[in-house]
Amino acid sequence: MTKPEIAIYWTLSFFSSLTIVAGKLGYSLFGLGEAQPDDPVLAAHWRRKRLWLAISELSALPAFATVGVTATIYWNLPAIASVGISMVLGAMGFGFLLNGVAYFAKRKLNMEDSQ
Repeated sequence: MTKPEIAIYWTLSFFSSLTIVAGKLGYSLFGLGEAQPDDPVLAAHWRRKRLWLAISELSALPAFATVGVTATIYWNLPAIASVGISMVLGAMGFGFLLNGVAYFAKRKLNMEDSQ
């Protein structure tokens, strides 16, 4: 693998991981209540935060897979190591993925106040 290809993989890995970290840090720092606020301005802000948290959760699984493949390529590990790393990281990312999918499914079915 050439150095530009490795740089591309690391860049993709970095930005996909950054999406997850930014979403989780934003959630931890600014919080997100379970119920939508009554104030329209706060409600719009609450919906926007929920949307970006769901997007960060959806990006977790591809990000973790990219990290696994990139680490395998960079350190010249055997292909089975890539599978193992991706499976371990995918186990964590799958839970995040399900949370994100549940949010968008509920929103599509109008099961929560996201209008």
